[in-house]
Amino acid sequence: MTHTLPRALVLAALGAAIGVAANAARRDGIRPASFAPAATCEGQSPAPALISPAEAASLCGRPDVVIADARTPARFAEGHVAGAVHLPCQGDTQATVLALDRLRGHHTVIVYGDSTGEAQAVAASIVHRQPTLDVRVLAGGFPAWSQAGQACASGPCESCDEPSLPAALPATTTAAPP
Repeated sequence: MTHTLPRALVLAALGAAIGVAANAARRDGIRPASFAPAATCEGQSPAPALISPAEAASLCGRPDVVIADARTPARFAEGHVAGAVHLPCQGDTQATVLALDRLRGHHTVIVYGDSTGEAQAVAASIVHRQPTLDVRVLAGGFPAWSQAGQACASGPCESCDEPSLPAALPATTTAAPP
C-alpha cells in the first residue's frame, strides 16, 4: 500500500509528459506562450450595444426584430414604441419567463426604458439568458424615441396582469411625421 502513492505519482507525471510532447508535435496544438485568459468573466457577456432611435426605427417592421419595453405596466400604458412587447421586469418569475419566451424566433431585440441605464440591466439579463440574440439598447430610452418623432402608441399591455391599471384606457397610435 505504501508503494501505491509513488507509483500513481510517477504514472501521472509520465502521462502529463506524454500529453505535453503530443501537443508540441501537433501543428494546431496549444502554445503556452500564446494562451490568453478570457476578457470577461464566465457567465458575463459584453454590454449590449447602443442603438439610436433612427437606427431602431429603420429595423422596425422586420420579422426578425422585436422591440421590448422594460418599464412598468403603468408606464407602458401611458405610452410606448408602437408594436413593442412588454417585459414584466417587476413581475413574478413565471411572467418574466413567458415574456422572454416571446423573444424566441427573433434575431434582434431592442430594449428600452425611461433611460438608457434602465434598459441596460434588462438587456444584459437577456443576453445572459439567451446569448444567441443580438440585443441592443435604445440610446436615450423612450423619451429619445418620442422626441425623435418616431411612432408611439398607448394603452394597457395586453399580456400584463396589472389590476391597478384603468381598464378603460383607450389604445392609441401616433405615427411619425413624414
